[in-house]
Amino acid sequence: MIKGLMASAALALAALPGVVAAQEGEKLDCVTASVPADTKDSIGEAMAGGGDETSREALFKNLAAVTDSCVAAHGITAEQKGIYFDYSLARISREWLGADIGKLNLSPTVVDKALDFGPTGANPDLSGDMTEDQIMKIVQAYIDAGVDIEKIDGSVWEKVGAYAAATSIYWNKRKLLAP
Repeated sequence: MIKGLMASAALALAALPGVVAAQEGEKLDCVTASVPADTKDSIGEAMAGGGDETSREALFKNLAAVTDSCVAAHGITAEQKGIYFDYSLARISREWLGADIGKLNLSPTVVDKALDFGPTGANPDLSGDMTEDQIMKIVQAYIDAGVDIEKIDGSVWEKVGAYAAATSIYWNKRKLLAP
């Protein structure tokens, strides 16, 4: 009987990280799963410079309402609410911008590798302006990937820069939300 209880306890403890990871995934996915695709498109376009101030304000109010609902559903603290909103906005923007530049045959993975973004990456803070060195790393990475950078329009480079900024915010805010 004691062996049975010990085995049950061991199994429960072994399963705990999986349960925690699933709950953490639900928390991180809540906003993006709750926002309709057309709203995500509008947010992405707004973060790429589209729309006017009034429409952007309405989008952000809508996103804030969804975020508030997810904050309540997942027990996110008041101190983390702003971080969670920034993470969610960056995630939606990153996904939209990544898909958009991907349609132009520019892989967002090139940017991720050039600036060392990812769960174990350096994830440089690009919440301000990018440095000349960071810009050149991206340009060189695309050259190395076989892209003729002379054929890339300035508006496309702006989206690549916006993708890099959103990715920076995404990874850095995600780390702050870790359990």
